[in-house]
Amino acid sequence: METTLRKATSVRLRVDLIDSLKERAEASNRSFNNLVESILLNAIRKDSKKFNYPISDNIPNEETARVIQETMQGIGVSDVDMSSEEAMWKSLGLYDEAN
Repeated sequence: METTLRKATSVRLRVDLIDSLKERAEASNRSFNNLVESILLNAIRKDSKKFNYPISDNIPNEETARVIQETMQGIGVSDVDMSSEEAMWKSLGLYDEAN
């Protein structure tokens, strides 16, 4: 994975907006910077329609967004047997015979 270069910058935002962003970042166990950067990246992606995935409060990073998009297109998705819980775990390779 390549390193993303970052550059410090300064912007002026409303105090109530900063407070809301800090609360949301804390609630999702993220840094303020990570949350703001993710929101801005998501806005750019949405405009360019580069990724087509459901948008929620949990904005994924670029790699996660790519995996979500691939999964929605069926890329890299194996067949999961949903006929029973045991069959599902077996088809995922996560079934423990001892249990």
